[in-house]
Amino acid sequence: MNGFDTVFLFKKENDEWSFGPLDWHNRGFLFGDGLFETMVFQNKKIRFSDDHELRLMEGVDILGLERTGISSIHHIEKILNLFFPKSEPLRIRWNIFRRGLGKYSPTENLTHETLQIESFIKPVGLKINAFVSEKIRVPELPWSHCKTMNALTYVMANQDRVNRKMDEVILLNSKGLVSEAGSSNIFWVRNGVYFTPSLSCSCISGIGRKQIIKKLNQLGIEIIEGEFLPVELIKADKVFTSNVTGISHIHKIGEWEFETNPDNAIEQIFH
Repeated sequence: MNGFDTVFLFKKENDEWSFGPLDWHNRGFLFGDGLFETMVFQNKKIRFSDDHELRLMEGVDILGLERTGISSIHHIEKILNLFFPKSEPLRIRWNIFRRGLGKYSPTENLTHETLQIESFIKPVGLKINAFVSEKIRVPELPWSHCKTMNALTYVMANQDRVNRKMDEVILLNSKGLVSEAGSSNIFWVRNGVYFTPSLSCSCISGIGRKQIIKKLNQLGIEIIEGEFLPVELIKADKVFTSNVTGISHIHKIGEWEFETNPDNAIEQIFH
């Protein structure tokens, strides 16, 4: 192989091997070197589109990617309307990864993009059994709040959840503070006051999380973002998780049970 550029072999569905496609072997695939946005496309629009674009561009800047050439959220909407003009609601994953190959050191900072499109499915409204993970922690990094392609923490946490036959896993950060759930942010309510971990706790800066905080502020309901030990969860009246697709209530964490009646004002955000 001396004197050759890097060559990739690709195994097809018929078990034959061939050269390429090169697009499969990118820095997102090889190193998790990129970002993604999970979005809901409904009625010809991406829900919360401005907030998605704002979060993505913040992540682009933190990872040292160049904004040049990145599609606008409105261009993504045009593409979706072109290919799916009469669709039911769709779940969209917008992937942006660093171009070029190299090893750990990138050779450039321009980007490539892909879209992953599937039918939208509402989240499970009630999760019966949850547990606090004792062995998997969310690392504290400058990009912890970004949705990066390096999601092995959540893969392993959810594999553990499935093996335990549980409905939700709650993750702590490296300091032992409540961070988030397996694929969503976490909130709880006590005596009418809402609580959620601060972004300093290494949780993802969720779009659903942002909408809930905004709505509570509009309604004049107290919401406290802070750093909390897991013991605070068992003092709650109600615990729920949220991501851009909606809300799920938790019935039990270990032996502690919680109310699961929906909060209509919050639920309406995602309708």
